[in-house]
Amino acid sequence: MNGKVRLALFGMAVLVCLGCWVFTFGSLWLFGHPGAARWTAMVTVSAVATEAVVWVGAFTLGWSMFASRRRLWVRVKGAVL
Repeated sequence: MNGKVRLALFGMAVLVCLGCWVFTFGSLWLFGHPGAARWTAMVTVSAVATEAVVWVGAFTLGWSMFASRRRLWVRVKGAVL
């Protein structure tokens, strides 16, 4: 798979995920708190979309990034967990 195609696929997954969360909290802000069943469904769909971003990222960007996350975290934060 071409690098641009992978990045586009990952970007699309991120946009779908952000769209789900914006819809969830945007509708909460605009219309108030819905019933428990509707709220649970909206948050569940958004959480599944977030999980899908993690898996799409793992498959498109490569497992090595996720396998070496501790090393990346140390590089970003400058501290050991």
